[in-house]
This record gives sequence, structure tokens and C-alpha cells, in this order.
Amino acid sequence: MSARTLSKKLSAGMAESAIGLRDFRFLWAGQAVSSVGDQLFTIAVSLRVIEAGGDAGDVGMVIGGRILATVLFALLGGVWADRVPRRRAMILADAFRLVAITAALAGRFDTGTLQLAALTFLVGSGEAFFRPAFGGLVPAIVPEERLLSANAWRGALDSGAAVVGPALAGVIVATAGTRWAFGINAATFLVSLVCVLLVTEPRRERPRSRSSVVAETKEGLAAVRRIRWVSAILVMTALQTMFVVAPHMVLLPVITQEKFAGPTAYGLVIAMFSLSGLVGTIVVGRIPLKRPGTSALVFNALFAAVPLVLLTPFSLWWVVGGYAVAGLAMMPFNVLLQTALQRQFPPALLGRVTSVDWLCSLALLPIGLAVVGPLADALGRTTVLVVAAVVQLGASAAVLAVPGMRAFHQDQEEPTAVGNTEVAEDGSRTSS
Repeated sequence: MSARTLSKKLSAGMAESAIGLRDFRFLWAGQAVSSVGDQLFTIAVSLRVIEAGGDAGDVGMVIGGRILATVLFALLGGVWADRVPRRRAMILADAFRLVAITAALAGRFDTGTLQLAALTFLVGSGEAFFRPAFGGLVPAIVPEERLLSANAWRGALDSGAAVVGPALAGVIVATAGTRWAFGINAATFLVSLVCVLLVTEPRRERPRSRSSVVAETKEGLAAVRRIRWVSAILVMTALQTMFVVAPHMVLLPVITQEKFAGPTAYGLVIAMFSLSGLVGTIVVGRIPLKRPGTSALVFNALFAAVPLVLLTPFSLWWVVGGYAVAGLAMMPFNVLLQTALQRQFPPALLGRVTSVDWLCSLALLPIGLAVVGPLADALGRTTVLVVAAVVQLGASAAVLAVPGMRAFHQDQEEPTAVGNTEVAEDGSRTSS
């Protein structure tokens, strides 16, 4: 291949990539910094609890504050994202989190468990309003033909942050202390806020009058229920989170400590999962798939490698290899699903749909985390991990029979009502 031909192909690739769009570049850059800050915050707040004399239960309570806020406010955040300009919602959410962490730093920083749990609750509350707005803004600034690329870039961002964030947190805490880690995390929200300010959001048609928050929440839930493949895959995700992801989160650190002498092995496994996820997102963003739903569920099924290698931890490299397969598969699944949701639903509903998707992926996690340990003690780890593998594989296969699943698309036979505006199948709007 000549240098000129290669140059043309690279230029064409940039033209087709979402990163070639100015507004998406700013949005992506802000989130790249903020996502690293999120990872840094999680590590720093956990270490702060231990520094203050807390134990594992205290760490769980503090981290749980963030999940609790997400579960409580995700649906409300979705309604808010569909009511106001999404850019404005994101700016306010970033500002809220910036103020919360800055206030903690300005006050008495040697806080106890309850104060740190309150801080993580506030940070999680801001996240619950930020994410649905982000999910609705991306398809507003990215043409449909570049949505897959945009979501691949988002997936790469998450995977990269999962590698860089913890490593950076370890260095900062070891050399400068947790106070500096919190301060840097606050600065990342400021960077995100500035980047969002630089984004130009297209004007969005809104209904002349509004229903109540409860009514609009019901509209979002009804829209999700109406699309059968979406309902099925969200139920699948919720079950897999409780029966598969929770055992992975609880048992991986225990098994690596017992079999491979601890934190270094655990870090290696997680790093490989994230790195392979980064590779997976890059690949899926460049390969057109005729049946994205079928492909996504094949990727989803491969996460069964996680309970299987934990069930048979012959060697560290065996476990690392299993997690590499899981990461390589799960990130493409997420990219394909997010792209399909953005194409399936009209813009007026995307904030609420994003919030329902996010809620389903997290709502059962606290239950799973609470029961895995006792179940493993009562029934044995083998039983828990076999159930996890069966749920992962069985659920992925079962939902393939749902209409619309293989193509990740279902024609909407009836208009979807949004306030006083109806959104027809082709996305056009008519007054009701």
C-alpha cells in the first residue's frame, strides 16, 4: 500500500469517526478527564475510611452511598434530562459535585464513616442527573451513521480510565495523601464543566405544556416496556448483575488473595480486563454487523469466562486469560446496546430510557453484594459460581427468542406520547 493510499484511508477514517466532530471531541475530552477522576475518587475515599480506622464494612457503607443515590435518583434524573437542555443539566450536575467535594476539603476533612458516606451520596446524586443527560446529548450532536463510533469512543474512555485511574490514585495517595486525591478529583469536574460549556447543543422541540414528574416517569417506563427486545435485555442485565457481576466483585479479591498472594494479582486481573475491553471497543467501532443483537448477545455470553475461571483457578495466567476474554466481549456488548437504544427511541425520550437502562444495571447489585458472601459460606463457592455461569449463558440464549432482539430493532406500531407531543415511528412529531 502506498503512503498516499494510506493517508487517504486514514483521512476517511477520521471523517467517519465521531471524534472528527468538534462538539463530540469536547464532550469526550471532558469525560476522559472526569472518568479518571471518578476512579481516583473511589480509591481515595476507600483509603480515607481505612486511614480513619474503618474496616471493610465501613468501606462498603461509604461506597454504597453512591450506589444508593443512583438507585434513588436515576429515574428523576432521566425526567430532568428530557425536560431541560441536556447541556444545562450536565453543567449543573458537574457544578454540584464540584461544590460537594470542595466543601468537604474546606471543612473538617478528617471525617468519619457517616460523613464520607454522605459525601459519596452527594457525588452519586450528581451522577444520577449527569448520566441520563449525557446519554441524550450524544445522539443530538452525532449523526446516526457515526453513533457506533461515538459509543466505541465512550467505551474506550471507560476502559482506559479503569486502567489509568487506580494507578494514578495509588501514586497520588502514596506521595501526597488522600486530601490531594480529593482535590484533583474536584478539578476533574471543573474540566468536565468547561468542556461541556464549549459544546453547542441543537435546539430541541419541547411540548407546550408539561405533565407531572410521575406521569413523565411512567411515559419513559411505558416506552421501554413497549419495545419488547429492550425490556427483555434490561431484565437480563439486572439478573446477570446480581447473579454474576456481584460474585465476581466479592470473590475475585478473595480468590486472588488465597491462591496468588494478593493485591498484585488482583490488580493484574482487573487491568487485563480493562485493557482487553479497550481493544474490544476499538474493534467493534470499526466492524459493521448485519445482526448487531445476535453479535451483542454472543459477546454477553462470553462473560461466563469469569465465573468459570474463578471456579477453576489453576494459575494466575489462567484467571488473567479468562478476564481478558470477558473484557474483550463485554465492552462491545455495551457499545452495541447503547447505539441500538439511541436509534430505537426518539430524542424526547432518550434521557428517561438511559436512566432506566442504568437503573436496571445497578438496582440489584447491592442485593447481590449482600448475599454472595453468606451464600458462598452456606452453599460453597462452587455452587455460587456454577449458578453464575448458568445464568450468564442461559439468559443470553433465552432472550434471543424475543422479537426484534437479533436486529436490536422493533418497529413502533403506535405513536409514542411525550407530554402533548406525539412522536411517530419515523421520529416526526405531531401535536396531540
